[in-house]
Amino acid sequence: MLSARRIDLIVIHCSATPNGRWVAPADIDAWHRERGFHRADEARRSYNPDLTAIGYHWLILPNGGRPSGRHPFEIGAHARDRRANHRGLGLCLIGTDRFSRPAWEALADQVQFLCDKYRVPRRFAQQSNDWTGVCGHRDLGAPKACPGFPVAEWLAGGLEPLAGHILESA
Repeated sequence: MLSARRIDLIVIHCSATPNGRWVAPADIDAWHRERGFHRADEARRSYNPDLTAIGYHWLILPNGGRPSGRHPFEIGAHARDRRANHRGLGLCLIGTDRFSRPAWEALADQVQFLCDKYRVPRRFAQQSNDWTGVCGHRDLGAPKACPGFPVAEWLAGGLEPLAGHILESA
């Protein structure tokens, strides 16, 4: 049985795959296994045992589906920043920088749900607030464009899809 852990950060990622193309949890699991990621045996036995390496807690699919990866109480493997893995939940949008309306809606719903459930402040996480809230992978200092849109702007806009980042046909 996994023990509860402090959760006060939500990190949004993208899969860096073609926008609108379907990617399954098993695909990401295989990519993470190739990179040397792994899940603890106890965690695998209790939650999604077929996923041996996935680092994210949820994926957001182009159709709005939200398959789970790691259990929320399982430490993630989605950022170089260990604090983000230990205190955060990793959500991965499938695509690179333009996402379908159902994916945007699912992301907003999932972020709101997780903020409410774990009492994560619904604000942009940054150093000045001890990295509590919601941020993108790149906001943690990663030399990446991930998640492909400015999370601070998305939060300030009420979790509405951002112009220029909407995929009209998926």
